[in-house]
Amino acid sequence: MRRERHTAEILFVIALFFLYTICALLLSVMVADAYSRGAERSERNYNMRTSVLYLTEKVRQTTGAEGEISVRQTGEGDALVLGMLVESEQYETWIYVEDGYLREVLLLQGADISPGIGQKIMPLSSLVLELGPEGLLQISVTDQTGEIYDGKVFLERAGRRNAP
Repeated sequence: MRRERHTAEILFVIALFFLYTICALLLSVMVADAYSRGAERSERNYNMRTSVLYLTEKVRQTTGAEGEISVRQTGEGDALVLGMLVESEQYETWIYVEDGYLREVLLLQGADISPGIGQKIMPLSSLVLELGPEGLLQISVTDQTGEIYDGKVFLERAGRRNAP
C-alpha cells in the first residue's frame, strides 16, 4: 500500500513537471510571436513616417534654395521633381516609387528617367502627391500591406507647379 502511494506521488510530480514545461514553452512561443508582430508593425510605421518626413525635408531644402518644385508622372505614379541650379546647370531630383521602393535620382533638366535608375531609399507601395494652387503639397504613401500615411507641407514661394 505504501509502495503504491509512493509511485502515485512520483507520477504526479513527473506529470506536473511536464505540464509546467509545456506551459513554459507555449508562453515562450506566444511572447516571441507577439514581439515579432510588434517589431514588424513598428518598422512599418517608422518607414511610412520617415518617407513622408524625407519628402517634406527635401521640399523645404528646395524651397530655401530657391528651386522649383513640381509633381510629374512616371510609369508607376506620381513623382516629386525638385529643380535646382548648380554652376549654371539646371538639375532635377526625381523622387518616386518604382518596384516597391521609394527612389531618388539626380538628372540634368530634360533628361529622360529610365526604369531602375534611382537609388532605393525605403520600401513603399505607392506615392500620391497633390500640389494645390495655394501652395500646399499633400503627400500620401502606402506600404506593402496597404496601410496609408499622409502628410502636408506648405510651399512658401511661387516657384511651384503641377506638370502633366
